[in-house]
Amino acid sequence: MSWTLETPDGASLGVNAWNWRPTVELLERAGIIDAETAGLLGCNIDVELSGEQARRIAEFLDTYLAGLPGDGRVMLDGSTTTEPDTYELHRDDLSRNYSATADWLRTFRDFCRAATNGFTVG
Repeated sequence: MSWTLETPDGASLGVNAWNWRPTVELLERAGIIDAETAGLLGCNIDVELSGEQARRIAEFLDTYLAGLPGDGRVMLDGSTTTEPDTYELHRDDLSRNYSATADWLRTFRDFCRAATNGFTVG
């Protein structure tokens, strides 16, 4: 499953579920988005985020990334690791399959910073 983030002017960014789900969880835990919005962002329906929300996400990620090693990953439960992803499917604990890489979070931050008129997730 994947999502496409798109600004009104046509800029787009694709993301897979493995990176997206921990990102949404991180934003909800930080209070950047509420539980209802987080739930909607986990579905494959169009959800609009405003320019103000995009700005808040970018600002949060600036701060968050300052404390995350460049090779770090944020797990679904909010913990972080620098252990390389083996891409092994953990059927016994599916949450171990999800992690948002520092590279992805930087890319998402930059997209949000440029999305001054907001963006749609779908």
